[in-house]
Amino acid sequence: MDWIEIKTEDDIKNLLNTFGWFHDGCLREIHLWNSYHVSEDLGMGCGDYSINAKVLFQRQFENPSAIEVYFREIQRMNIVSTSSDYWYSIFGVTLEYKDGIYYWADEEDWNIDNPNNDNTMWISAKGIKWRDRSEFIGEKLRYGKRVGR
Repeated sequence: MDWIEIKTEDDIKNLLNTFGWFHDGCLREIHLWNSYHVSEDLGMGCGDYSINAKVLFQRQFENPSAIEVYFREIQRMNIVSTSSDYWYSIFGVTLEYKDGIYYWADEEDWNIDNPNNDNTMWISAKGIKWRDRSEFIGEKLRYGKRVGR
């Protein structure tokens, strides 16, 4: 499956329309990485300093039922855990481009100029790509193994 890069407003609309504005969906998994590492000789490697993520979203509709979104050079993010008495489902999202940064949030009409809403999950990044991963529907973890409970 080839990645589809978001470059234009039409690309944003295509993603939102293809995945139904993420309606009746959820953020299933996230895998973060950067270029920092400790080499075998215990030296520090720094690379380009950017943080990146692959995020798996699932939804209760087909074609596609799951997508993977690659956020390149993340600037900031807010990940929120919901309480056990709250049912988490995405009803709609914000996906906008402003001043060289893409903003994705799990809330419609989210204000990108005031992103510090503690109840909203959001990611800002310099680039976004996505691809259909409908084969990743279900409970099975794709980026790692469950730890604990």
